Amino acid sequence: MVRRMFFLVSLLVIVAAVIAACGPGGGGGANPAAGQTVTVDGSEFAYTPNEITAKPGEQVKVNFKNVGTVEHTFVIKDLNFKLTAQPGQTVSGTFTAPQAAGTYEIHCDIAGHTEAGMHGKLNVVAP
Repeated sequence: MVRRMFFLVSLLVIVAAVIAACGPGGGGGANPAAGQTVTVDGSEFAYTPNEITAKPGEQVKVNFKNVGTVEHTFVIKDLNFKLTAQPGQTVSGTFTAPQAAGTYEIHCDIAGHTEAGMHGKLNVVAP
């Protein structure tokens, strides 16, 4: 009977250790696909913030809020990603960061807006 009780207690301790290891912060690496959410304001003629940092393969949800008085876009041409927002409107979309580390251009593709300063960067950096 004592042996059986010892065995059951030992088994419970092992199961609890396995469950704890699988929980948040349990020793496994971060899952880049889990992603992040970034809110970006677009105005005449800037993005705030104008830089986003992501890990390779990470999903990034962008909430793009047009706080300006004319239509603006949020474009990452290399990723075929585009959001268009009218004044006062917030639009959202999700993209997956490239596997290749590097810097990717973000810009507003409305005529003259990029040249007026409405551009930024997506920095993809290895963890």
